[in-house]
Amino acid sequence: MIVSKKHHFVFVKTRKTAGSTLEKLVFPYLGHEDYCTGSERDDTPAKNMDIGMNGHMKWDQIREKYCNDDWWEGAYKFTIERNPWDKVVSSYFWHQKIKPQEYFQMEFEQYVLKSPLLPMDYQLYAQRGTLQVDKIYKYEEMQTMYDDLNEMFRFAITPYKIENTKLKANIRKIQDYRELHTPKTIDFIANKFEPVIKLMGYTYD
Repeated sequence: MIVSKKHHFVFVKTRKTAGSTLEKLVFPYLGHEDYCTGSERDDTPAKNMDIGMNGHMKWDQIREKYCNDDWWEGAYKFTIERNPWDKVVSSYFWHQKIKPQEYFQMEFEQYVLKSPLLPMDYQLYAQRGTLQVDKIYKYEEMQTMYDDLNEMFRFAITPYKIENTKLKANIRKIQDYRELHTPKTIDFIANKFEPVIKLMGYTYD
């Protein structure tokens, strides 16, 4: 999560969408009064917050704690989403790494059908079907987001910097999400992530 008073923007951080990489790349441009949750696990710095604080905060929590109403309404608010079938595969390997006792031996289908930790983040940036952010960038089209930030706030985040700052890049063992999915997991995710799928136009293929 980032709240930049200097640049007048809010980044609502979703899970498994390279949010920690964005925090690390944007951090050098933040002002003294800005907030960034960072991540001790990912070695991304925190600013004006306790390290280890959950960075995946809901939009209304961010607004209440760090912004007054007028400032929030005028700020550029954005987030990132990812194809849910791909996102859940990324989450599966991540939890195998950080919670091995619970997940290392668990089959993918069981993880999808039983785990309470699926990255369903729609509620972080929307309420009752109404978006609370100005822009949702697709993980699959990440360069567009950095191009916009560079233009709006005079950042200089280059493709080279992005490629060399990617975090968690070596955790995932299977890159093509379709290699893991079964008919049950395909249908289950289609149901659970329906708001995001409709909103962003995602399909399994």
